[in-house]
Amino acid sequence: MKKIFAFIFAVMAVMFMNVPFLGTAEAARVAVVPIQIDETKVERAGDFNSYYWDIMIEKFKYPEYELMDDEKVDAVVPEEGLKSFDKETLKNVAEKLDAEVIVAMKLDHVYERPLNMRREPYLECHMKGEFAGYNRLTEKYYYKKLYYVEEIEEVITYRTDWQQRAFASNLKRYINRVLEVKKK
Repeated sequence: MKKIFAFIFAVMAVMFMNVPFLGTAEAARVAVVPIQIDETKVERAGDFNSYYWDIMIEKFKYPEYELMDDEKVDAVVPEEGLKSFDKETLKNVAEKLDAEVIVAMKLDHVYERPLNMRREPYLECHMKGEFAGYNRLTEKYYYKKLYYVEEIEEVITYRTDWQQRAFASNLKRYINRVLEVKKK
């Protein structure tokens, strides 16, 4: 009799561990508008396009998020990109795509200028652009003008890529602000 109860207990334990009690949540659909880069003022435009998509894939992983197909997004967004990053534009695109979250970014200017009047050669680094995101689930709209300025020693640029580091840290911070849930 003890063996029967032990067997039934083991079967029920395995069943309860593998079958969820509550329904699983559906992944939030995310529409990522391709980055708009002014190639006349941004020297490494292809690199920034790669950085952008790498970060999007990293931030919007499958169990929680579902990235929408590029072809669906391209069908709704004009070829030259979004003219405006205001709330209504993003809301309309999100509704047309039936997406819960939409993010868009524009990179206007990236440049560096040498500062040679110091003991060690320095670079003055500038990055300008815009970011906008809209979360239909929380009705949260986030817009930020990207204006990054930093002075770094030129020798540091041989070991690290300041452009990639600055771009990635700002973009991740902006995405987190779009996704954060209001705390009560």
